[in-house]
Amino acid sequence: MFYSKFIAPRGRIIAEFFLVVLGVLAALMVDTWMEERQDDNLRQEYMTRLADDLETDRQSLDYRISFYSAVRDFGLETLDRIQSDSQVEQEAILAAYYTSELFLFRSLKNTYEDMLSTGNIRLLADIELRLALASYYRKISAEATDTAEDYRRIVRGIIPWKIQAAIREHCPTIDEIGEIPTGFPPCKLPGVSTDEVNEVFQSLRTHPDLVNVLTFRVSDVDTSIYLFKAQKQTALSVLALL
Repeated sequence: MFYSKFIAPRGRIIAEFFLVVLGVLAALMVDTWMEERQDDNLRQEYMTRLADDLETDRQSLDYRISFYSAVRDFGLETLDRIQSDSQVEQEAILAAYYTSELFLFRSLKNTYEDMLSTGNIRLLADIELRLALASYYRKISAEATDTAEDYRRIVRGIIPWKIQAAIREHCPTIDEIGEIPTGFPPCKLPGVSTDEVNEVFQSLRTHPDLVNVLTFRVSDVDTSIYLFKAQKQTALSVLALL
């Protein structure tokens, strides 16, 4: 009688309590498993996006290494021509103009900034990877410059608008959306005479600052090429960690 009155109900209560606890624990385990699965999926998505961004950066840097290598060569050609008094053809004007061309680099960092702003950078448990990403994006933002202002101002102030318009129409160096260089193929400027070309080049030769400014431009472009190559190697190093 005592057992049935007190012990049995108490046992049922304890059993029900344990069932409730087990149910709660099971629910927590399921929630934790679901969260971990969601984190794994999100981590993989971020890793894929980061790899795509870095690969895009690598390709963009390759384009700029090629582009600025040509710009440097045009600058050296122009420097030689300015320091001589020989007759020149249209390619001399093109080389002088091309030396002032810009093809700025902007890193594709939307994914990384998204991870920082949302706190999802925590999903990258690999500390080495997190440090490498932080270093890459910090350095590449600081180095994305091109100081051609002085040379551009002088050269594009001397070359007549008619010739500059002809260059842009017939001899462009960047595609229509400004993303990929078309290169510097041989090109002719219709309607521009040899006399006009020599007159322009004589004005370039007699400018008092042009030799110094152009020498700096060539040196600065060479530095940019070096930095682009270093940035490319860094991008490849980070890609290897993903």
